[in-house]
Amino acid sequence: MVQIALTRTEAERREYLQQFHAGHHDREPGRLDSFMRWAYSDPRLEDVPLLLAEVDRTDDDYAGALDHEADVLVRQRSHGKTPAQRVADYLALLGMESSERVRAAIAALLPPGTPDPAVAATVRQMRRRWLELYGDDPFFWED
Repeated sequence: MVQIALTRTEAERREYLQQFHAGHHDREPGRLDSFMRWAYSDPRLEDVPLLLAEVDRTDDDYAGALDHEADVLVRQRSHGKTPAQRVADYLALLGMESSERVRAAIAALLPPGTPDPAVAATVRQMRRRWLELYGDDPFFWED
């Protein structure tokens, strides 16, 4: 993805997207199809390292997360948004558990007294749940 985001010209990106659309329906979707299309169509290079780190997460990174709350927050956050807006929201969540301001905002939405490590794990769980719900979003079939 890094190579795609760094080295492709606009013409190469357009050609890839046309081929992606033509072949996408003939095979099972891949785990990173959404992000491959993103890398070709509208890369934000600052997101690439965080996205790659997200792919490498283990189950330990989600220990203590409030699963139900993460699911509700993702669904509320995505309600009424277009697929493209949901993609932007997902990218905005990358690395946010390290922001004290974001953790405080999420903690205010969680049960009182939720420990800080659980708040951070819940933010990570929100991203995981987002991928489960919207990872193969129709946005990635649009031009």
